[in-house]
Amino acid sequence: MVSPSPGRPRILIIDDEDAVRSMLTRALALWQYDTVAVRSGEEAIRLLEAGEHFACILLDLTMPGIGGEAALRELDRLAPGTPVAVMSGYPRDDLTREGRHFLSKPFDLQELQALITKLTQT
Repeated sequence: MVSPSPGRPRILIIDDEDAVRSMLTRALALWQYDTVAVRSGEEAIRLLEAGEHFACILLDLTMPGIGGEAALRELDRLAPGTPVAVMSGYPRDDLTREGRHFLSKPFDLQELQALITKLTQT
């Protein structure tokens, strides 16, 4: 795993689609964030259980394996207080009502950048 750069917020990307992980990693690097990108909730959980810390987490809701909903519960348990932005191609007004940060796929990169800025400054 790459060592984080001093002063650069670290973001965990959890998405089973290679193209989405790649796009997010490139965009966040341009915006001066360090990223760790994994393809499953299980991988993310292992990182957090190993003591990894992140400024925020981007989580795809529709994934094989543990799935986004179960992963979200585990992320809340393992990284309390870490902001999680949920991403999905399916509307989820219930998550917004719960106070979750939600990005509807496909999302606008300016919208993503604004949300990441907000989440990493809190």
